[in-house]
Amino acid sequence: MKVLFVYTDINVRGGAQSYQFGIGMLSAMLKRAGHTTRLHYMYGAYDPAPLRALLAEFRPDVLAFSGVSPQYRYVKRLIEGLAPVPAFTIYGGVHPTLDPECLTDVRGLDAVCIGEGEYPLLELVEALRDDRSPDGIPSLWLKKPDGRIIRNPTRPFCGRLDDLPFPDRELFDHQAIVASDFNTALFMFSRGCPYNCTFCSNHALRGKQEGLYVRFRQVDHCLAEIREVTGRYRAEALYFNDDCFTAHRAWWTEFCDKYQQEFRLPFDINARPETLNDEICQRLKAAGCRRISIGIENGSEQFRAEVLGRRQSNDRIVAAFEACRRAGIKTKSFNIVGFPRETPAIFQATIDLNARINPDSVIIGIFEPYPGTQLADICRTENLIDTSRLGEEFVGRTDTVLNMPQFTRPQILKAYRNFAYNVYKRHALRKALALRLYYSRYGEQLLRLLAPVRNLLRKATMGV
Repeated sequence: MKVLFVYTDINVRGGAQSYQFGIGMLSAMLKRAGHTTRLHYMYGAYDPAPLRALLAEFRPDVLAFSGVSPQYRYVKRLIEGLAPVPAFTIYGGVHPTLDPECLTDVRGLDAVCIGEGEYPLLELVEALRDDRSPDGIPSLWLKKPDGRIIRNPTRPFCGRLDDLPFPDRELFDHQAIVASDFNTALFMFSRGCPYNCTFCSNHALRGKQEGLYVRFRQVDHCLAEIREVTGRYRAEALYFNDDCFTAHRAWWTEFCDKYQQEFRLPFDINARPETLNDEICQRLKAAGCRRISIGIENGSEQFRAEVLGRRQSNDRIVAAFEACRRAGIKTKSFNIVGFPRETPAIFQATIDLNARINPDSVIIGIFEPYPGTQLADICRTENLIDTSRLGEEFVGRTDTVLNMPQFTRPQILKAYRNFAYNVYKRHALRKALALRLYYSRYGEQLLRLLAPVRNLLRKATMGV
Protein backbone atom coordinates (compact mmCIF):
# COMPACT_ATOMS: atom_id res chain seq x y z
CA MET A 1 0.00 0.00 0.00
CA LYS A 2 1.11 3.54 -0.74
CA VAL A 3 0.69 6.27 1.87
CA LEU A 4 1.30 9.96 1.19
CA PHE A 5 1.84 12.12 4.28
CA VAL A 6 1.06 15.82 4.12
CA TYR A 7 2.65 18.16 6.64
CA THR A 8 1.80 21.86 6.58
CA ASP A 9 4.23 24.36 8.11
CA ILE A 10 2.64 27.56 6.83
CA ASN A 11 3.00 31.13 8.07
CA VAL A 12 5.36 30.28 10.92
CA ARG A 13 8.01 32.60 12.28
CA GLY A 14 11.71 31.86 11.91
CA GLY A 15 13.93 30.35 9.27
CA ALA A 16 14.28 26.74 10.39
CA GLN A 17 12.38 23.96 8.69
CA SER A 18 10.77 21.36 10.92
CA TYR A 19 11.22 17.65 11.38
CA GLN A 20 7.88 16.17 12.45
CA PHE A 21 8.51 13.21 14.76
CA GLY A 22 4.93 11.96 14.59
CA ILE A 23 5.04 11.54 10.83
CA GLY A 24 8.52 10.06 11.07
CA MET A 25 7.28 7.41 13.49
CA LEU A 26 4.20 6.57 11.41
CA SER A 27 6.27 6.22 8.26
CA ALA A 28 8.80 3.99 10.01
CA MET A 29 6.03 1.68 11.22
CA LEU A 30 4.53 1.42 7.75
CA LYS A 31 7.88 0.84 6.06
CA ARG A 32 8.76 -1.89 8.57
CA ALA A 33 5.54 -3.65 7.53
CA GLY A 34 6.44 -3.40 3.83
CA HIS A 35 4.37 -0.37 2.80
CA THR A 36 5.60 2.57 0.72
CA THR A 37 5.51 6.14 2.02
CA ARG A 38 6.12 9.60 0.60
CA LEU A 39 5.88 13.09 2.08
CA HIS A 40 4.61 16.43 0.85
CA TYR A 41 6.03 19.14 3.11
CA MET A 42 4.19 22.43 2.50
CA TYR A 43 6.58 24.93 4.05
CA GLY A 44 6.19 28.71 4.12
CA ALA A 45 3.33 29.68 1.82
CA TYR A 46 0.06 27.93 1.05
CA ASP A 47 0.33 26.39 -2.41
CA PRO A 48 -1.68 23.24 -3.24
CA ALA A 49 -0.41 22.87 -6.82
CA PRO A 50 2.68 20.74 -5.99
CA LEU A 51 0.50 18.44 -3.86
CA ARG A 52 -1.92 17.96 -6.75
CA ALA A 53 0.99 17.03 -9.00
CA LEU A 54 2.36 14.55 -6.47
CA LEU A 55 -1.07 12.96 -6.05
CA ALA A 56 -1.28 12.41 -9.79
CA GLU A 57 2.22 10.96 -9.93
CA PHE A 58 2.29 8.83 -6.75
CA ARG A 59 -1.40 7.80 -6.71
CA PRO A 60 -1.52 6.93 -2.99
CA ASP A 61 -4.02 4.59 -1.39
CA VAL A 62 -4.07 6.70 1.79
CA LEU A 63 -3.57 10.43 2.18
CA ALA A 64 -2.54 11.18 5.79
CA PHE A 65 -2.48 14.69 7.26
CA SER A 66 -0.89 15.66 10.55
CA GLY A 67 -0.99 18.96 12.34
CA VAL A 68 -1.23 21.11 15.41
CA SER A 69 -4.17 23.44 15.99
CA PRO A 70 -2.68 26.59 14.37
CA GLN A 71 -2.33 24.61 11.13
CA TYR A 72 -5.87 23.21 11.15
CA ARG A 73 -7.29 25.94 8.92
CA TYR A 74 -4.74 25.08 6.22
CA VAL A 75 -5.36 21.35 6.51
CA LYS A 76 -9.11 21.89 6.19
CA ARG A 77 -8.64 24.15 3.19
CA LEU A 78 -6.35 21.61 1.53
CA ILE A 79 -8.63 18.61 1.99
CA GLU A 80 -11.73 20.46 0.87
CA GLY A 81 -9.88 21.91 -2.11
CA LEU A 82 -8.81 18.42 -3.19
CA ALA A 83 -12.23 16.80 -2.70
CA PRO A 84 -13.18 14.37 -4.01
CA VAL A 85 -9.81 12.87 -3.10
CA PRO A 86 -8.92 9.64 -4.95
CA ALA A 87 -7.59 8.09 -1.71
CA PHE A 88 -8.70 7.38 1.84
CA THR A 89 -8.07 10.56 3.88
CA ILE A 90 -7.12 10.59 7.55
CA TYR A 91 -6.07 13.39 9.89
CA GLY A 92 -3.98 12.78 13.02
CA GLY A 93 -1.89 14.67 15.55
CA VAL A 94 -2.63 16.96 18.45
CA HIS A 95 -5.51 18.89 16.90
CA PRO A 96 -7.81 16.01 15.92
CA THR A 97 -6.92 14.25 19.18
CA LEU A 98 -8.22 17.21 21.19
CA ASP A 99 -11.00 18.16 18.76
CA PRO A 100 -12.07 14.95 16.98
CA GLU A 101 -15.41 16.47 16.03
CA CYS A 102 -13.49 18.34 13.33
CA LEU A 103 -14.19 15.19 11.30
CA THR A 104 -17.74 16.44 10.83
CA ASP A 105 -16.55 19.87 9.66
CA VAL A 106 -14.11 18.88 6.91
CA ARG A 107 -15.64 17.88 3.59
CA GLY A 108 -13.64 15.05 2.04
CA LEU A 109 -12.10 13.80 5.30
CA ASP A 110 -12.76 10.10 5.96
CA ALA A 111 -11.24 9.56 9.41
CA VAL A 112 -9.38 11.07 12.35
CA CYS A 113 -6.94 9.35 14.69
CA ILE A 114 -7.19 10.14 18.40
CA GLY A 115 -3.95 9.77 20.34
CA GLU A 116 -0.84 7.83 19.35
CA GLY A 117 -1.17 6.71 15.77
CA GLU A 118 1.46 4.09 14.97
CA TYR A 119 -0.73 1.02 15.46
CA PRO A 120 -4.09 2.54 14.39
CA LEU A 121 -2.68 3.75 11.06
CA LEU A 122 -0.94 0.45 10.38
CA GLU A 123 -4.17 -1.43 11.08
CA LEU A 124 -6.10 0.95 8.83
CA VAL A 125 -3.69 0.55 5.92
CA GLU A 126 -3.71 -3.23 6.21
CA ALA A 127 -7.50 -3.37 6.49
CA LEU A 128 -7.80 -1.33 3.29
CA ARG A 129 -5.20 -3.53 1.61
CA ASP A 130 -7.13 -6.66 2.52
CA ASP A 131 -10.48 -5.11 1.57
CA ARG A 132 -11.66 -5.37 5.19
CA SER A 133 -13.79 -2.77 6.96
CA PRO A 134 -11.77 -0.42 9.20
CA ASP A 135 -14.86 0.51 11.19
CA GLY A 136 -13.84 -1.18 14.44
CA ILE A 137 -10.21 -0.03 14.70
CA PRO A 138 -9.61 1.47 18.17
CA SER A 139 -8.54 5.14 18.25
CA LEU A 140 -10.13 5.89 14.87
CA TRP A 141 -13.30 7.85 14.19
CA LEU A 142 -14.65 7.21 10.70
CA LYS A 143 -17.15 9.11 8.56
CA LYS A 144 -19.41 6.97 6.42
CA PRO A 145 -20.76 8.03 3.00
CA ASP A 146 -24.16 8.81 4.56
CA GLY A 147 -22.51 11.17 7.09
CA ARG A 148 -22.68 8.83 10.10
CA ILE A 149 -19.68 8.98 12.45
CA ILE A 150 -18.28 5.80 13.98
CA ARG A 151 -16.62 6.83 17.24
CA ASN A 152 -14.37 3.99 18.39
CA PRO A 153 -12.81 4.05 21.87
CA THR A 154 -9.11 4.83 22.14
CA ARG A 155 -6.52 2.18 22.88
CA PRO A 156 -4.04 2.57 25.79
CA PHE A 157 -0.82 4.52 25.42
CA CYS A 158 2.03 2.51 23.93
CA GLY A 159 3.67 0.89 26.94
CA ARG A 160 6.98 -0.11 25.34
CA LEU A 161 8.48 2.65 23.23
CA ASP A 162 11.51 0.47 22.47
CA ASP A 163 9.25 -1.80 20.40
CA LEU A 164 8.76 1.05 17.93
CA PRO A 165 11.30 1.69 15.15
CA PHE A 166 13.47 4.77 15.01
CA PRO A 167 11.64 7.64 13.28
CA ASP A 168 12.00 7.76 9.51
CA ARG A 169 14.25 10.72 8.73
CA GLU A 170 14.76 9.82 5.08
CA LEU A 171 11.15 10.80 4.42
CA PHE A 172 12.21 14.43 4.94
CA ASP A 173 15.24 16.16 3.46
CA HIS A 174 16.78 15.68 6.84
CA GLN A 175 20.22 17.10 6.07
CA ALA A 176 18.60 20.34 4.91
CA ILE A 177 16.53 20.48 8.11
CA VAL A 178 19.63 19.96 10.25
CA ALA A 179 21.45 22.69 8.31
CA SER A 180 18.52 25.12 8.64
CA ASP A 181 18.61 24.72 12.44
CA PHE A 182 22.25 25.73 12.87
CA ASN A 183 23.52 22.22 12.06
CA THR A 184 21.63 20.73 15.00
CA ALA A 185 20.02 17.27 14.84
CA LEU A 186 16.81 16.78 16.81
CA PHE A 187 15.86 13.78 18.97
CA MET A 188 13.03 12.79 21.31
CA PHE A 189 13.57 9.99 23.82
CA SER A 190 10.36 10.21 25.82
CA ARG A 191 6.65 10.85 25.49
CA GLY A 192 4.52 12.94 27.78
CA CYS A 193 5.18 15.60 30.40
CA PRO A 194 4.63 15.09 34.14
CA TYR A 195 3.33 18.64 34.60
CA ASN A 196 -0.11 20.11 33.97
CA CYS A 197 0.27 23.67 32.68
CA THR A 198 -3.17 24.98 31.78
CA PHE A 199 -2.05 26.51 28.45
CA CYS A 200 -0.30 23.36 27.20
CA SER A 201 -1.92 20.40 25.47
CA ASN A 202 -0.24 17.82 27.74
CA HIS A 203 -2.89 17.88 30.46
CA ALA A 204 -5.59 17.38 27.81
CA LEU A 205 -3.71 14.63 25.94
CA ARG A 206 -3.11 12.73 29.19
CA GLY A 207 -6.83 11.98 29.48
CA LYS A 208 -7.36 10.77 25.92
CA GLN A 209 -5.90 7.29 26.45
CA GLU A 210 -5.43 4.93 29.37
CA GLY A 211 -2.12 3.85 30.80
CA LEU A 212 1.15 5.54 31.73
CA TYR A 213 1.47 8.92 29.99
CA VAL A 214 5.12 9.81 30.73
CA ARG A 215 7.42 7.17 29.27
CA PHE A 216 11.15 7.05 28.49
CA ARG A 217 12.88 4.69 26.09
CA GLN A 218 15.75 2.56 27.35
CA VAL A 219 19.03 4.49 27.33
CA ASP A 220 20.81 2.00 25.05
CA HIS A 221 17.96 2.31 22.52
CA CYS A 222 18.39 6.09 22.53
CA LEU A 223 22.15 5.86 22.08
CA ALA A 224 21.69 3.51 19.14
CA GLU A 225 19.52 6.13 17.44
CA ILE A 226 22.13 8.84 18.03
CA ARG A 227 24.76 6.51 16.59
CA GLU A 228 22.67 5.92 13.48
CA VAL A 229 21.76 9.56 12.87
CA THR A 230 25.22 11.02 13.46
CA GLY A 231 26.68 8.35 11.19
CA ARG A 232 24.33 9.35 8.36
CA TYR A 233 23.95 13.14 8.71
CA ARG A 234 26.39 15.98 9.32
CA ALA A 235 25.61 17.63 12.65
CA GLU A 236 27.59 19.89 14.95
CA ALA A 237 25.22 19.64 17.91
CA LEU A 238 22.23 17.64 19.13
CA TYR A 239 18.97 18.84 20.67
CA PHE A 240 17.13 16.38 22.91
CA ASN A 241 13.70 17.98 22.58
CA ASP A 242 11.87 16.03 25.30
CA ASP A 243 9.39 18.09 27.31
CA CYS A 244 11.53 17.73 30.43
CA PHE A 245 14.82 15.86 29.94
CA THR A 246 15.52 15.87 33.68
CA ALA A 247 12.11 14.53 34.79
CA HIS A 248 13.39 11.00 35.55
CA ARG A 249 16.64 11.13 37.51
CA ALA A 250 17.66 7.48 37.11
CA TRP A 251 17.14 7.75 33.35
CA TRP A 252 19.05 10.95 32.67
CA THR A 253 21.97 10.02 34.93
CA GLU A 254 22.40 6.70 33.11
CA PHE A 255 22.08 8.48 29.77
CA CYS A 256 24.73 11.08 30.64
CA ASP A 257 27.15 8.49 31.98
CA LYS A 258 26.90 6.43 28.79
CA TYR A 259 26.69 9.34 26.34
CA GLN A 260 29.97 10.92 27.44
CA GLN A 261 31.77 7.61 27.05
CA GLU A 262 30.97 7.49 23.34
CA PHE A 263 29.97 10.92 21.97
CA ARG A 264 31.62 14.34 21.93
CA LEU A 265 28.92 16.42 20.27
CA PRO A 266 27.41 19.10 22.52
CA PHE A 267 23.72 18.81 23.26
CA ASP A 268 20.83 21.06 24.32
CA ILE A 269 17.84 20.07 26.47
CA ASN A 270 14.60 21.38 27.98
CA ALA A 271 14.09 21.28 31.75
CA ARG A 272 11.85 22.62 34.49
CA PRO A 273 13.50 24.91 37.06
CA GLU A 274 12.55 22.67 39.99
CA THR A 275 14.61 19.83 38.47
CA LEU A 276 17.87 21.81 38.34
CA ASN A 277 20.51 22.49 40.98
CA ASP A 278 24.31 22.74 41.12
CA GLU A 279 24.95 19.01 41.29
CA ILE A 280 22.59 18.21 38.42
CA CYS A 281 23.91 20.99 36.20
CA GLN A 282 27.51 19.94 36.80
CA ARG A 283 26.70 16.36 35.78
CA LEU A 284 24.90 17.57 32.66
CA LYS A 285 27.83 19.81 31.74
CA ALA A 286 30.31 16.96 32.17
CA ALA A 287 28.29 14.88 29.72
CA GLY A 288 28.32 17.62 27.08
CA CYS A 289 25.25 19.75 27.80
CA ARG A 290 25.67 23.10 26.07
CA ARG A 291 22.34 24.85 26.74
CA ILE A 292 19.18 24.35 28.79
CA SER A 293 15.87 25.90 27.76
CA ILE A 294 13.69 26.66 30.78
CA GLY A 295 10.08 27.76 30.78
CA ILE A 296 9.31 30.86 32.81
CA GLU A 297 6.16 31.77 30.82
CA ASN A 298 5.13 34.55 33.23
CA GLY A 299 6.98 36.41 35.95
CA SER A 300 4.16 36.74 38.49
CA GLU A 301 4.17 33.96 41.08
CA GLN A 302 0.47 34.47 41.80
CA PHE A 303 -0.55 34.50 38.13
CA ARG A 304 1.54 31.41 37.36
CA ALA A 305 -0.05 29.49 40.21
CA GLU A 306 -3.66 30.62 39.82
CA VAL A 307 -3.96 30.81 36.02
CA LEU A 308 -1.13 28.75 34.49
CA GLY A 309 -0.94 25.87 36.97
CA ARG A 310 2.79 26.42 37.56
CA ARG A 311 3.59 26.53 41.26
CA GLN A 312 7.19 27.55 41.75
CA SER A 313 8.68 30.63 43.36
CA ASN A 314 10.66 33.25 41.47
CA ASP A 315 13.59 32.52 43.78
CA ARG A 316 13.53 28.87 42.69
CA ILE A 317 13.53 29.91 39.03
CA VAL A 318 16.43 32.28 39.62
CA ALA A 319 18.35 29.53 41.46
CA ALA A 320 17.97 27.17 38.47
CA PHE A 321 19.43 29.72 36.05
CA GLU A 322 22.26 30.52 38.45
CA ALA A 323 23.09 26.82 38.79
CA CYS A 324 23.34 26.58 34.99
CA ARG A 325 25.59 29.64 34.88
CA ARG A 326 27.92 28.29 37.56
CA ALA A 327 28.21 25.01 35.65
CA GLY A 328 29.05 26.83 32.41
CA ILE A 329 25.79 25.93 30.66
CA LYS A 330 24.07 28.52 28.47
CA THR A 331 20.42 29.25 29.20
CA LYS A 332 17.33 30.19 27.25
CA SER A 333 14.03 31.24 28.80
CA PHE A 334 10.60 30.56 27.27
CA ASN A 335 7.95 33.24 27.82
CA ILE A 336 4.38 33.93 26.69
CA VAL A 337 2.37 37.16 26.57
CA GLY A 338 -1.34 37.70 26.08
CA PHE A 339 -2.80 35.11 28.43
CA PRO A 340 -6.47 35.47 29.37
CA ARG A 341 -6.80 37.57 32.55
CA GLU A 342 -3.28 38.96 32.09
CA THR A 343 -2.70 42.71 32.34
CA PRO A 344 0.20 44.96 31.31
CA ALA A 345 1.25 45.10 34.97
CA ILE A 346 1.30 41.30 35.24
CA PHE A 347 3.36 41.08 32.06
CA GLN A 348 5.82 43.63 33.45
CA ALA A 349 6.67 41.00 36.07
CA THR A 350 7.80 38.72 33.22
CA ILE A 351 10.19 41.42 31.98
CA ASP A 352 11.44 42.06 35.50
CA LEU A 353 12.12 38.39 36.26
CA ASN A 354 13.97 37.84 32.99
CA ALA A 355 16.03 41.00 33.54
CA ARG A 356 16.90 39.71 37.02
CA ILE A 357 17.97 36.33 35.60
CA ASN A 358 19.68 37.70 32.47
CA PRO A 359 19.50 34.45 30.47
CA ASP A 360 21.77 34.03 27.47
CA SER A 361 18.71 34.17 25.21
CA VAL A 362 14.97 34.63 25.47
CA ILE A 363 12.03 33.40 23.45
CA ILE A 364 8.68 35.18 23.53
CA GLY A 365 5.45 34.06 21.90
CA ILE A 366 1.87 35.27 22.02
CA PHE A 367 -0.62 32.95 23.70
CA GLU A 368 -2.71 30.67 21.47
CA PRO A 369 -5.86 28.98 22.87
CA TYR A 370 -5.32 25.33 21.92
CA PRO A 371 -8.57 23.33 21.81
CA GLY A 372 -9.10 21.04 24.78
CA THR A 373 -6.87 22.98 27.16
CA GLN A 374 -8.10 24.64 30.34
CA LEU A 375 -7.13 28.12 29.19
CA ALA A 376 -8.88 27.63 25.84
CA ASP A 377 -12.02 26.67 27.76
CA ILE A 378 -11.73 29.89 29.77
CA CYS A 379 -11.33 31.90 26.57
CA ARG A 380 -14.41 30.29 25.08
CA THR A 381 -16.49 30.67 28.25
CA GLU A 382 -15.55 34.34 28.57
CA ASN A 383 -16.10 34.93 24.83
CA LEU A 384 -12.58 36.24 24.27
CA ILE A 385 -11.77 34.62 20.90
CA ASP A 386 -12.08 36.59 17.65
CA THR A 387 -11.56 34.07 14.83
CA SER A 388 -12.03 36.78 12.19
CA ARG A 389 -8.37 37.68 12.74
CA LEU A 390 -7.23 34.35 11.28
CA GLY A 391 -6.60 35.72 7.80
CA GLU A 392 -3.80 35.07 5.33
CA GLU A 393 -1.45 37.45 7.14
CA PHE A 394 -1.93 35.93 10.60
CA VAL A 395 1.26 34.27 11.89
CA GLY A 396 0.82 32.14 14.99
CA ARG A 397 2.58 33.19 18.20
CA THR A 398 3.20 36.68 16.74
CA ASP A 399 -0.40 37.93 17.03
CA THR A 400 -3.42 37.35 19.24
CA VAL A 401 -6.96 36.17 18.58
CA LEU A 402 -8.16 37.39 21.98
CA ASN A 403 -10.23 40.49 22.67
CA MET A 404 -9.47 41.58 26.25
CA PRO A 405 -10.34 45.06 27.50
CA GLN A 406 -7.69 44.94 30.24
CA PHE A 407 -4.93 43.92 27.78
CA THR A 408 -5.76 45.04 24.26
CA ARG A 409 -4.32 43.69 21.03
CA PRO A 410 -2.13 46.79 20.44
CA GLN A 411 -0.78 46.48 23.99
CA ILE A 412 -0.04 42.77 23.52
CA LEU A 413 1.74 43.36 20.20
CA LYS A 414 3.83 46.14 21.71
CA ALA A 415 4.70 43.95 24.71
CA TYR A 416 5.71 41.11 22.38
CA ARG A 417 7.86 43.25 20.11
CA ASN A 418 9.68 45.09 22.90
CA PHE A 419 10.08 42.25 25.39
CA ALA A 420 13.63 41.15 24.53
CA TYR A 421 14.80 44.75 24.29
CA ASN A 422 13.40 45.54 27.72
CA VAL A 423 15.04 42.45 29.22
CA TYR A 424 18.54 43.19 27.89
CA LYS A 425 18.72 46.99 27.61
CA ARG A 426 20.53 47.30 30.95
CA HIS A 427 22.77 44.25 30.49
CA ALA A 428 23.70 44.30 26.79
CA LEU A 429 22.41 47.19 24.72
CA ARG A 430 23.66 45.90 21.35
CA LYS A 431 21.94 42.55 21.91
CA ALA A 432 18.81 44.40 23.01
CA LEU A 433 18.75 46.49 19.84
CA ALA A 434 19.35 43.46 17.61
CA LEU A 435 16.49 41.58 19.26
CA ARG A 436 14.25 44.61 18.95
CA LEU A 437 14.75 44.39 15.19
CA TYR A 438 14.22 40.62 15.19
CA TYR A 439 10.86 40.91 16.96
CA SER A 440 9.72 43.91 14.93
CA ARG A 441 7.11 43.63 12.19
CA TYR A 442 10.03 43.60 9.73
CA GLY A 443 11.88 40.79 11.48
CA GLU A 444 11.10 38.07 8.94
CA GLN A 445 12.36 40.16 6.02
CA LEU A 446 15.52 41.00 7.94
CA LEU A 447 16.10 37.32 8.69
CA ARG A 448 16.01 36.51 4.99
CA LEU A 449 18.32 39.40 4.09
CA LEU A 450 20.81 38.45 6.79
CA ALA A 451 20.72 34.70 6.09
CA PRO A 452 24.42 34.57 5.02
CA VAL A 453 25.51 35.71 8.49
CA ARG A 454 22.76 34.07 10.55
CA ASN A 455 25.20 31.89 12.50
CA LEU A 456 27.16 34.96 13.61
CA LEU A 457 23.92 36.69 14.60
CA ARG A 458 22.85 33.67 16.62
CA LYS A 459 26.17 33.65 18.48
CA ALA A 460 25.81 37.35 19.28
CA THR A 461 22.20 37.16 20.47
CA MET A 462 21.82 33.63 21.83
CA GLY A 463 25.29 32.71 23.06
CA VAL A 464 25.61 29.45 21.07
